[in-house]
Amino acid sequence: MKRIACFLAGLCLMTVVSAQYTMEDKIYDYIDEYKGLAMQEMELYGVPASITLAQAIYASQAGTNDLVRECHNHFAIMCHTQEWTGETYFRPADKNHENCYRKYATDADSYRDHSLFLSTRSRYVKLFYYPITDYRSWANGLLEAGFSGNPKYADTLVSIIEKYYLMHYDRKVAQKLGDTTALKAVQKPQPERAEAPQQPAVAQNKPITPASNPVTKPAEVKKTEPAQPAPAQPEKQKQASNKPDTMEVNGIQVIVEKNEKPKQTTVAQPSQPAQPSQSSQPSQQAEDQNSKQPEKVNGLNVFVLDPYSVPYKSAYYPYTSRPVYENNKTKFILARAGDTYQKLAASLQMTEKNLRLYNDVYDGSEPIEDEVIYLEMKSTKSSVPYHTLQQGDTYRYIAQRYGIQLKILIKRNSGSINSYGQGDQICIGCN
Repeated sequence: MKRIACFLAGLCLMTVVSAQYTMEDKIYDYIDEYKGLAMQEMELYGVPASITLAQAIYASQAGTNDLVRECHNHFAIMCHTQEWTGETYFRPADKNHENCYRKYATDADSYRDHSLFLSTRSRYVKLFYYPITDYRSWANGLLEAGFSGNPKYADTLVSIIEKYYLMHYDRKVAQKLGDTTALKAVQKPQPERAEAPQQPAVAQNKPITPASNPVTKPAEVKKTEPAQPAPAQPEKQKQASNKPDTMEVNGIQVIVEKNEKPKQTTVAQPSQPAQPSQSSQPSQQAEDQNSKQPEKVNGLNVFVLDPYSVPYKSAYYPYTSRPVYENNKTKFILARAGDTYQKLAASLQMTEKNLRLYNDVYDGSEPIEDEVIYLEMKSTKSSVPYHTLQQGDTYRYIAQRYGIQLKILIKRNSGSINSYGQGDQICIGCN
């Protein structure tokens, strides 16, 4: 009897714990499953993917309600019988059949009809003049246009978007399109559905396109602009040729101060004859990637970067709105003033233990402003063979700087770092 009682108690506990996390897990699963579809619709019709996903999560309870199960209707779009000629669905509880919902053959049909529903109705035209990355204006605009009768509808959408960082999908599509305005996003041809009853209304979408938008008229004024500044341009170019205020790192233009360029040339000239081997060149290039000198904490170097000129390519990470970069195939962000590993971990949807592990932090220390914080386990390999040891360098600093695991770095170098002196070579990827 005791075993049965313990089993039942455990089962009840598991049920309670499962209930606490079920909806949260389903929302994440829903996003993973439909984010590609939402981004595709955004590229074709200019409706932000974040708005589409948030509306679907809200209306379908993350794909768990009867409208999705029975008729693939993710947005609770009703029939509007004057225009809908497809199949219909009535909820069992609606005995009088007062509320008619559209029934689709697939989930993709539901997402496509949602795009058409917004892009072919005059009351939603205003939305398409907002930038496709401005989800707040879109959410408020949907409420003003009467998409929902819930007075808190806009706040609910914004809350969902910001909690699950759905705005990242908007930025990804905007970057692909090369423009953040809805005017250019919606000019692409709209593919027709086999049963699309909205075809006659597609013509209403013409005022949204740039071809018929009066916004293009001011382009005529631009013709008079080059007339005056034209002779001044050569003078600026001559002056700029004597001011090395930019440098190119891995194809990225990085702004530097006037005194930075001469410093790099004076250091590089004596080092080349001293170390003629080609293997030392990658390490010098990697060292030149720093756009900001390392900060010192208790006399030890900490890997920081200038947030306004990060010499690494941008990367994508779904759980933060901060700029994300990639060093040695490892994603990272820059810490801000007041950040702690606990706060960062919570916002990044990971545990503090893992975040500290990724960054080789095994004490109670916290990040400093502009410090590099890796979002995943660093690499075990590196294309940079050696690092020239400088005053204040530690194994952790070198591991953070080159995006390589600390244990691998220690394994490739014998003895404590204190046994080395300034100017000595530390093995990074030499083995």
